[in-house]
Amino acid sequence: MEKDSFISRHRILSATLIVTLAILLSKISGLVRDQVMAGYFGMTLETDAFTWAYFIPNLFKVLFAESLIVAAFIPIYSSYLKRNQREQMGSFVNSVGSIMVMVFSFLAVIIFILSPQIGQVLSSVANHQLDVGNFVLMNRIMVLSVVTLSLSGLATGILNSHNLFTLPAIAPLVMNLATVGFVIMLARQLGIVSMAIGAMAGSILHLLVQAPQMKVSGIRYRFGIDLKQKAVREMFSLMFPILLSLGAVQLNNSIDYFFALNLGPGNTTALTLSWRVANMPLGIFSVAVITVLFPLFSRQAASGDTRGLKESFSLGVREIGYMMLPASVGLVILSRPIIQVLFEHYMFSPEDTRTVAFILVFHSLGLLFFGLLMILNRIFYAFKNVKTPLKVASVSIVVNFFMDWLLIRFLDVGGLALSTSFVALFNTGVLLYILRKKLGNLGGKRIFVSYGKMALSASVMGACVYLLWRMLEGFAQRGLTQLIVSLGAAIFAGGAIYILMTFLFKMEEVRFVKNMMKKFKDKGFKR
Repeated sequence: MEKDSFISRHRILSATLIVTLAILLSKISGLVRDQVMAGYFGMTLETDAFTWAYFIPNLFKVLFAESLIVAAFIPIYSSYLKRNQREQMGSFVNSVGSIMVMVFSFLAVIIFILSPQIGQVLSSVANHQLDVGNFVLMNRIMVLSVVTLSLSGLATGILNSHNLFTLPAIAPLVMNLATVGFVIMLARQLGIVSMAIGAMAGSILHLLVQAPQMKVSGIRYRFGIDLKQKAVREMFSLMFPILLSLGAVQLNNSIDYFFALNLGPGNTTALTLSWRVANMPLGIFSVAVITVLFPLFSRQAASGDTRGLKESFSLGVREIGYMMLPASVGLVILSRPIIQVLFEHYMFSPEDTRTVAFILVFHSLGLLFFGLLMILNRIFYAFKNVKTPLKVASVSIVVNFFMDWLLIRFLDVGGLALSTSFVALFNTGVLLYILRKKLGNLGGKRIFVSYGKMALSASVMGACVYLLWRMLEGFAQRGLTQLIVSLGAAIFAGGAIYILMTFLFKMEEVRFVKNMMKKFKDKGFKR
C-alpha cells in the first residue's frame, strides 16, 4: 500500500481497534435495548407498532445520515482537505448543513401530518392487526430524529475525514443507553411509548456527543446556501442517483417487513430482532474496517493511486472474511441458545425464541456477503460512481420480491431472511465482476487462498462447537446461569480453535493483526 499522508497502513489497524471497541460497546448496548423491549413488551402488536414507527424516520436516517454523507459528502470534503482549501471547505459544509436542516425539517412535518394515513395503510396490509393508535403517537414522537440524526451523520462524516473515529462510534452507545433509561423509568406509566421517547432523546444526544471534536474542522458554522459553489452542485448531482440506489436497498427492507406484517403479529419484531443479533459481528468488525478505510479509498481514488486502492481493497476483503466466516458458522450452530440467553425473559416466551432463532440461521448465512457488499459500494463511491450500485440495487428489488414470495411458502418468516442473504450474494457477485473489469486484477489468488484457509478453519471450529454443545446442552437447560456458562464456554472454545487453526495455516491476516496489536500497545492511537 502506498504511504498516505493522512493515515498509513500501520495506523489503519490501530484506528480499527479503537473503532471496533467503541462499536462493540454500542452493539452490546443495542442488544441491551432490545432485551429490555423484549422483556417488557414481548413480540406483540405493540412491539410491531414501535418497529414500524421507528422504521420510517430511521429510513431517512439510513438514506441520508449513514449513506448519503458517506457516499457523496466524504469524497468531496476529503478532496478539499487534501488540498488544504479551508475557505471553500467551510462554505461547502455550511451549505450542506443548511440544506439538510431545511429539507429534513420539511420531511418531518410531512411525516407528522400523514402518520394516521400511514398507519391505516400498514394496518390494512396486516389484516388490521396493527396497533394504529400507538403507531401514530410513537411515529410523531420520533419524527424529529430525521433532523437530529441526519445532522449527526454530517458531523460523523467530518470527523471521519479527519481520522477521528472514536466519538462517532460511541454516539450510538449513548443513544441506546438513553432509550433503555427511559423505558426503565416510564414503562409502567406509558408502556411501549416509553421506547419512542427514549429513542428521540437518544437521537439528540447522538448529535451532541460529537460536538466537542467538531472544532477540528476549523469551520465557523452559519446558516447559508451557496448554490454557485461547484462542490455543492457536484453533491447534488451525486445525491439523486445515490438516493435511488440506497432507496432500492431500503425498499427491499420494506418489502421484507410488509411480507412479515402479513404473516401475523410479532413477525416484524422477530425479523428485526434476528437481524440485530446477526448484525452484531457485522457491525463490530465490518463497519469498523470500512469506517477507517473509506476515507483512504477516497483519497487514493482522488490521487489516481490505483495500486494502493487495490491493496486497500484486498486488505479489507480479507479482514472482513477472517471475522465473518467463523461468525456465520457460530451463529448457525448456536442460534437457539444465543436467542434464549438474550431475550427469553419475562414476556418473551420459548416459542418466541424458536421463531427468532429459526430466522437467525438464515440471516447468518449472508453475513460475509453483507460485509463484502459494504466495501464494494464504498469503492464505487470513492470513484464518485453512483450509477453502477444504483443499477445493481434496482435489479435486486425484483430478485428480492420474487425470493420473498417464493421462500415464505417453504420457510415462513425464515424465508424472508434467506431472501435477504441471497440478495446480498447477488449484489456482491455482480459488483465484484464489474469492479474487476474496471480495475483489473484485484489480487484474487491471494484472496482465494486466504478464504480457503478461513473456510477450513471455520469448518473445524464448527464441528468442534457442535459436538461440544451436544455435550453441554443437558447442563445448559438447568437454569439461566448454567445456560450462560455453557454458551460462553462454547463460544470461547470455538474462537480459540479458529484462531489456532489460522495460526497453524500461518495466515498473513493473523500475523498482520498480531504485529499491529503489539504496535498499538506500544504506541497507541494518537488521535
